Amino acid sequence: MSSLERLLSILDLYSEAEPIWTLEEITRETGYARSTAYRYVKELCDSGLLISIGKGAHVLGPRFIEFDRLIRNTDPLLIAAQNLMPDLHQEFGEGLLLLSSLYGDKVLCIHQEPLITDFSVSYTRGRPMPLFYGATAKIILANLPERRLVKLFLNHRLEIAKAGLGEEWDDFKEHLAEMRRKGYCISRGEVDTGATGIGAAIFASDKTVIGSLTQVFMDGSQDVDPSIMDRLIKGCDRISSEIEKILQAHDDMSEHYSPVIPFKKPGSEGAA
Repeated sequence: MSSLERLLSILDLYSEAEPIWTLEEITRETGYARSTAYRYVKELCDSGLLISIGKGAHVLGPRFIEFDRLIRNTDPLLIAAQNLMPDLHQEFGEGLLLLSSLYGDKVLCIHQEPLITDFSVSYTRGRPMPLFYGATAKIILANLPERRLVKLFLNHRLEIAKAGLGEEWDDFKEHLAEMRRKGYCISRGEVDTGATGIGAAIFASDKTVIGSLTQVFMDGSQDVDPSIMDRLIKGCDRISSEIEKILQAHDDMSEHYSPVIPFKKPGSEGAA
């Protein structure tokens, strides 16, 4: 493990269940030497990623709030989807529309439409969820490259079997292939009791899956209107197109950017 990985592993200790850590607790949990843990914690505090709250205790720092604002205002996926989701939600006329992003071996909700609703789901903004439950995650899982799926299967075989995705590699692979053929995934009650989710994948220009768009509504016993799947898939295609436009605009700006030429004193040319 590199020094950077060791430093960042301290941030992984923080959760809603354990939001406060002392230097002694960090040292004990990570197994690092106390001097090493102290140095890492100091570097994290200096960068604003951690903050001391007294008695040797530390919590996540304000730098994350700064990053959150930056993401809300500049993330191409979020910007592209926010322009589409209100109209799409109005078309559906009920439930909740979720935008989610792939994050390591997890899925993270980054936006919902509408923002204020009585509809309560587990996939709220910022809460990581596993890749193996619910339409939101499964449609992303189904579109990951095979080499990554092999690694996931080897590392999470029991969890994959428990999720009903297959006990053997061939079964797992076939489950995911079927989702890819359909272009969507439907789940009922896998994350929230009584809720049905219909998810479609969002792709980058190179066809790499980067997220999903999911329509969630209550009463999982009702039949799903086939038009929902079609509109979701078309919505995801539009989001992908908008992301491509944003990136193209960025490239165009970069081409016209002229770097600042360092100032040289007169007569300094050729100086050693």
